Amino acid sequence: MGLLRTVALGILGISGLTFVALFGRLPVFRKTPISFLYKVIWKYIPNGISHFDNRLLGGCLTFCCNRTGKYVWNENHPLVLIFFLSLLITGEYLFIPTAWPRISTIHKICAPPVAALPYFHLYACVVSTSYITPENHAQEMTRYPYDGVIFHPGRYCPTCKFVKPARSKHCSFCKACVARQDHHCVWLINCVGANNYHYFLCLLLSLSALLIYGSLLGHSLLTQTMEVLFLPESGLKLAQKSWTMWFNVWSLVIASEIRIGTVTLLAFMTAPLAMAFLVYHTYLVWAGMTTNESAKWSEWKDEVTDGCAFKSTKGEIYGNSPVPGENQKPQSAWPMSSDQILLLTDGEPPAEGYKISSRSNDIIQPDDLDAPYDPRWLRVRSMEEVDNIYDLGFWDNLREAFKLPVSKKVQ
Repeated sequence: MGLLRTVALGILGISGLTFVALFGRLPVFRKTPISFLYKVIWKYIPNGISHFDNRLLGGCLTFCCNRTGKYVWNENHPLVLIFFLSLLITGEYLFIPTAWPRISTIHKICAPPVAALPYFHLYACVVSTSYITPENHAQEMTRYPYDGVIFHPGRYCPTCKFVKPARSKHCSFCKACVARQDHHCVWLINCVGANNYHYFLCLLLSLSALLIYGSLLGHSLLTQTMEVLFLPESGLKLAQKSWTMWFNVWSLVIASEIRIGTVTLLAFMTAPLAMAFLVYHTYLVWAGMTTNESAKWSEWKDEVTDGCAFKSTKGEIYGNSPVPGENQKPQSAWPMSSDQILLLTDGEPPAEGYKISSRSNDIIQPDDLDAPYDPRWLRVRSMEEVDNIYDLGFWDNLREAFKLPVSKKVQ
């Protein structure tokens, strides 16, 4: 029991810490234990260590940790990718040669492609970039329209020296603006964007399939070993007595099949992490947004909750006049658009005489404090009232992510 419990707790702890470190800042986990644990790991514990280090060692430990952390988290290095590949290659090296003589023909046909597909998709994710350059800038400007809510025309990237296309973001790791930037992935030393998002989805799917398949196949082989070590009837009786007896039985089995047992346990413990990534990005596809955009929409949700968001239509506000800032937007073939205009205030409705910024949703209220409210603006009560022009529906969102034609919709 000791061996099994130690290995299981170690793998479970590493998986849990990885999950919290990668997912803890996501808006969906705000005000949850996961968000609290993220703060404990990355804020409270480091602050506590820094406090004692400053008192006892004059800050030497903090200085060294900061330099190491700056390199690990702020530089585009291959350490995490090497660690990931080492786990994958070592696990398959330990498992496949040992299990190969004992598996059936159907598994000998299925196992090689299941084991190889993650490498193909990982390579495609790493070598495919979505950088916006002076050469492709004009084309990227027509990929998506500005929605006027989280992306506005005319915003300039001071590093890349050009106007930022809609749905793009400058990555401090890659030192470039990235088209349809989802997030910078330290596992890939690359940004996940327009040109490799479909490979990233396939990587998550193939990795989840590999871990689940390996867990089930390993369990089947270990069960065979248990039947050899114990009579099927006595083994069943032992397993049914208590959790302690169950752990003892499986500890003996894993100890006798250390290669298959360790890798099976590793696959079983890490499969939920890969599946969590897959489920989250499936949700993003369903919602028609990227990881970067989910954070922006979360900020809007807070503004709506606080009663600071108001909406109207372009027709009501501008009539036949051109909308300010839209003359900066190149024509786009995107099949969706919106007539909606959103504004952010201090909680009071826009008063007559207000000014609207063409590069944000903020307004400047008139100097006349007694000016009447403009009745054309209505308070936004729910995020369901806000249009997301990048959401075409799940299947069209998926086709768009895989660069396939989407069904045309009314503008």
